[in-house]
Amino acid sequence: MDEKIDKKTEAALMRALENAKAFSQQLQENREKRLWKKVDVPCSLYDTINGLTKAEMDTIRKNYDFKNLSALKKADLAAELARLIPLKFKKVLYTLDQSRYDFIKMIIKNSGVISDVGISTANAEAFMEYSVIFPGLYDDQKVLFIPGELINIFSQIAGSELESIVKRNTEWIRLTHGLIYYYGVMQVWLVKEKISELTGQEVDILEFMNVMSFACEFYGQVHNTPYGYQDDRVFDAKKIVEEHRMRPGVDFFPFTKKQLLIAGDPDYFDKTPEMNSFISFLLNHYRLSKQEINEIALQITNIINTDSKPTLIIQYLQSWMEFPSFEFVQQLTARIMELYNNTRQWVLKGHTPNELFQEERKFLKPLPSEPFQIVRPDSNVIEMPIRTKVGRNNPCPCGSGKKYKKCCGK
Repeated sequence: MDEKIDKKTEAALMRALENAKAFSQQLQENREKRLWKKVDVPCSLYDTINGLTKAEMDTIRKNYDFKNLSALKKADLAAELARLIPLKFKKVLYTLDQSRYDFIKMIIKNSGVISDVGISTANAEAFMEYSVIFPGLYDDQKVLFIPGELINIFSQIAGSELESIVKRNTEWIRLTHGLIYYYGVMQVWLVKEKISELTGQEVDILEFMNVMSFACEFYGQVHNTPYGYQDDRVFDAKKIVEEHRMRPGVDFFPFTKKQLLIAGDPDYFDKTPEMNSFISFLLNHYRLSKQEINEIALQITNIINTDSKPTLIIQYLQSWMEFPSFEFVQQLTARIMELYNNTRQWVLKGHTPNELFQEERKFLKPLPSEPFQIVRPDSNVIEMPIRTKVGRNNPCPCGSGKKYKKCCGK
């Protein structure tokens, strides 16, 4: 009976998974169809905006912070956006980093339109939502294009000043990604202060937030939440913030600028000596590709950072491989504990458990090398007199003249 129930449950789960997969695929296809619509290029800004949905126009309106337009009908909103966007387009260009700046230059160099170069749907949407680059179908081919009005503005602004700002933004974004990689969650103003400290330059909070707003939408590594900037891998930001508050005496680990710039890479994971040793141990027992090794290392780091127990790492590894013996499991467990205690954790403000343990040891008094010695009579230690027990009917030693039981002995 139980076996039948298990088979029925398993079949139901499989159907549910297949339905969920099909539904997700359908959503993605609808998203693609909505994004890659027929266009004529070159295309004016008004015609481009007018070809968008009302919801897409509203997103652009919000990103540009245009006021008093929400009640407009679609055609009127398109006209207003086409009028207002050129007035604020410079501000958007001043939020770019090097890769997006170079991508725009490449399109403009190609007369404002290029065939799709394999850009992700999320990236194409982000460019469109800031009215920078638009996706479309031209001659049954996917293309990316920039309306002529925006090309003219870019050409007027492009130069040493913009390139200097782009370079600064690139550093801001990379450092922020690095900080959040190690800390998990961090308040915006504190990230700004850290970057100011690392670069040796004052950072304007509004400029910084504008730069990060577009970067968050485009790269997706970091999200702006009520708790501050949050790493994309974080599931419970509230818990991490609470753990940070529980350690007021622990400062955020002081990473160098170089360390954070490296950690800001989207494919980065911290290859500590303990991680390398752990990987070598696995390779001594299993044939694993570089891609599989990287995936295992990344997932184990994520498991540790979710503040999960080390046993969950063993369960995860069992989904990849069979354990040959109990002795192997013992060796594996020891290496997992070594890895766990030397991995930087979000809840520990970027410290490893071992680092915090070593810090706390500074305040612990070591045991004496020799047993405690009895104090000799000729020492300078003042001896306390031995107090004899007072009987309840004896006179009270306080000098009152009363019996002890009627006075201090009550």
